[in-house]
Parts: sequence; C-alpha cells; structure tokens
Amino acid sequence: MEPSDFLTILGLALAIWAIIPTKERQFILLFFSKFEISTFIASLFFIHYLMSFDWIKTNWFPSLAIFIFEYGISSLIWAYIVSLIVISYPIVKVTFGYFSRSRIVSLISVYKSYLKENEIDLLVNFIFKYHIEDIKIYLKGISHLPQKENIDIILRRRTDTDKAYEKLIKPKRILFASWVYGHIIQNETFVRGAANKYPELFATAFMGMETVEASNQDLVKLYIECLFEAKNQSFIQELRILNNANDSIIERNVFVDIPILFSLLSNTKVAVENYVWYPIGEGTVKSLKYDENQKDFLIKKYDSSLEPELWNQKVYIGIVYFNYMIRETIYRNSEFHMWLFYFRDFTSKIIEIIPLENDYDIKAEYPTFAHKILYEQISIMIDWLILAKELDNENRVIDTIRCLGGCIDNICNSENSKISFDYKKRVFTLIINQYFEFSKYPNNSAAKISRVWLEKLFCYPKNVDIGTQELTEKYVSIFRASWKDFDKFYYQDNYENFSISRFEENVIKKIMEYENNK
Repeated sequence: MEPSDFLTILGLALAIWAIIPTKERQFILLFFSKFEISTFIASLFFIHYLMSFDWIKTNWFPSLAIFIFEYGISSLIWAYIVSLIVISYPIVKVTFGYFSRSRIVSLISVYKSYLKENEIDLLVNFIFKYHIEDIKIYLKGISHLPQKENIDIILRRRTDTDKAYEKLIKPKRILFASWVYGHIIQNETFVRGAANKYPELFATAFMGMETVEASNQDLVKLYIECLFEAKNQSFIQELRILNNANDSIIERNVFVDIPILFSLLSNTKVAVENYVWYPIGEGTVKSLKYDENQKDFLIKKYDSSLEPELWNQKVYIGIVYFNYMIRETIYRNSEFHMWLFYFRDFTSKIIEIIPLENDYDIKAEYPTFAHKILYEQISIMIDWLILAKELDNENRVIDTIRCLGGCIDNICNSENSKISFDYKKRVFTLIINQYFEFSKYPNNSAAKISRVWLEKLFCYPKNVDIGTQELTEKYVSIFRASWKDFDKFYYQDNYENFSISRFEENVIKKIMEYENNK
C-alpha cells in the first residue's frame, strides 16, 4: 500500500466520523482526554506537514534539508507511520481500553442526557458493557469497609474507613462504577424505565451487597415494586422454578440460573435491611382491594385446568414469593420474621372477596380459587414448621404459629356460606395432624417449641402470644368436630410422647373450662 493510499483511508475515516450520529460521537470521545484529542488534531497537521515536506523544503525553507539523511526514511513514509498510529490508537483504545479518568463528569452528563431523551436501551447497553460488573465489585468493597463511629461522622474526622474507601475507588473502573451507581442506577426514572425490561442488570449489581453496609432500601424496594406491578415474566419464571422445591435458593442457584431471587433473598441480613417483603406485601393487599379482574378470578368456581392462570394473579405471586423468602430465613437461621404476618392480611381480604350468596359446591375440595389460595397459605405455614423441625431451627416457629393462629381464627369465624363447615374442619385438621406428628421428635427443639405454641394456638387462636380471648361458638364447634374425627389410634397414652393425654390436659381441658365459665 502506498503512503498516499493510506492517507486516503485516513481521510475516509475522518469522513465516516463526521457522519456518525452525535450521541455516538459524544460517547466515543469519553474514551479520550482533552490532551489526547489535542494530540490527535495536532497529528493531522503534522501528517499534512510530512506530506508537503519536499514541497516546503524546495520552495520555502531549504534549510529543512538538515532533517534529511542519506539512509533515512522519507517524509511520506513517516506520514504513513504517523497515519497508522493515528488510525490504530483510537480503535485500540475504544476496543480494549477504558474511559479517560478526566471524563467522568462528562460521562454522567451523557448518560443523563440519554435518560432525559428516554434512550433506555442505549443506556442499558453501555452499562451492561462497561460498568455493571464493576458496580458489583464496588458494592462488594462497600460491604466490607470498616464501620465509622458516629462521633467521627459528627466531627468529620478522617478515619480508616475513609482511607479504605479511597483505596477501593482508586482503580479507574471502580471510580466510574461508583459514579454510575450513584447517579444512574439509583435514579428513579432509570429504575422505572429499565427494571422490568432488564431485571438482570439490577440483580447483577445487588449480588455485590454482601453485608448491610452496602444495602440500599429505596433502590431495592422500587426495583421489586416495578417487577411485581408489571408481573415481570423473568421474575415469575424464577418463582416457578422454585415452586415446590425443597432446597434453598442458594442451592437451587447452583443448578438453575435464578439471578433475581438469588440477589434479593440469598443474603437474609441484607434482605432485612432492604425491606424485600414490603413492596410485595403492600402490592398484594392493594390488589386484593382494588384489582377487579383478580377478584373475578378468585370467586370463579375452581377448575384444575385453569390453575396456570394463578400465575397471572398478584395474590398468588405474592404468596409464592413470601413462601420462599421465609424458607430462606429458616435455611439461613435468620432472626427476623420478614413480616410473614402479611399472610393474616391476605387471608382476611380473600375472605371478604368471597360472596355471601353463591351456588358453590360446599363438598368440593376447593369451591373457588379463593379457597384454593387460603388452603395454600395454611399448607405453606405448616411447611415452614416442618422445615424448621428438619433443620432444628427455632427462629421462625413462634412467628409462624402466631400468624397461623390469626389466619385460622379468620377462617373459622367466617360465614359458613363463604367457607363451609367441612372446609374449615379440613383446614383445622391439618394443624392437629402436624401437632401430633411433632410428638415423634421429642428431642428436636423446633418440634418441641412448635407443640407448645400450637397448644396456645388451639386455646387462643387470635392472640396466641397473649393467651386471652373469647372463643366463639363457631371456632369451638370446628375444634370439637376436627378432634372427634381425628385418628387417635397412633397417639394413645404411653406412645409417642404421651400425645393424647398431653393434648387433653393442655388444650381440651382449657377449652372446656372456658366453656363452663361462660
């Protein structure tokens, strides 16, 4: 290739640059400092000088001959070499390099302009390509910074925390990540525009939240709200993958990719700090109040062939989410209950939806989809107790039974035209069965405490932990009928921890005393 040909290519490259859209040109310029851009422009003049060197020497400055050597390289060859560098350097810098440190403010300005013009796809593409993994590393670094004392914050003292943070953001990529996280990822407009379409983007960042120091309650709550309100299909698909699973989210993530739920729930201490239950809990309650399409579905006569439609209902999505959120706290031995008491609100609102006047088959296992979901909730809470027993973990037991008591009280005291006597008895029998199953594990701490608190539930369902309540005739009649039909053969005295005699002493006797004192 002749030098003149290469210079033609350079000219063509400049022409192409001129027709590149303004947004893309602005972005490409972020890779170069002002000094580099100035050097590039100067290089173009220098190339022109080299190309004209012989003419200038002959016509204007003969003294330039001192730069000519007998075995030296000609000016056109030098022009060729400089042109090669001028063309190659930007390509290499953009392809393999990174933004110029001096361009950090300009980068954020460009990103904000994309956001203002609703160029969400373009913005997300750049964040995925250049920043998201670095943001994850940045949040991991934030997670493990030494804590700053309150007095140091008040007096604005420079501490080891400040030094550690400066060290964290010293690498250029992490410095840019901190700015993009602070100015773009946390921007409400960006979250609302990108969360539903690109949920994995945020999930990747959240995986860096390894301790509560890196938590971000407002951001995470808004993100979950966006997914839930839109019934995001990626979010729902991950819930489907977990549904009916017996392992933890961490174990399941090894075999199946569930980035959203893994990032939100696998670290329960961070999850507590991020209030991961709040958007789902409040959103579910709101849907039960105002979503007429959901109400119409819930009061529809149950048909097993329509079960897939449950995944289109926020109440069902919410219940499944809560199930695996609470299960993870049991696996991780977390001390916080994650407001599982939302189940009581769900139960009361579902019962309100069921019409008083109806033609439901009261002998059906599930007269409506509302009955199906009520039964699912009770089964889920019992499963939490079973999991606690399997792991010998007491932390969720008392909270679960307190919530279960409120749900049972609502169901038992509802109108029989809404929830039939047989349905109530069937639900109540689930709890009695589990109480006696726990008697088979006298040395298991979770099983023992479950039995103690289930006895309180039977006597005081509405206020399990307070121990005072006026038992209604509806509740007592359900209790008596369930106990009468319960198969007591395997739990007679001198068998399985004296279950029958203990139940009669601690539960039946108290209920009879209450009835006699009325």
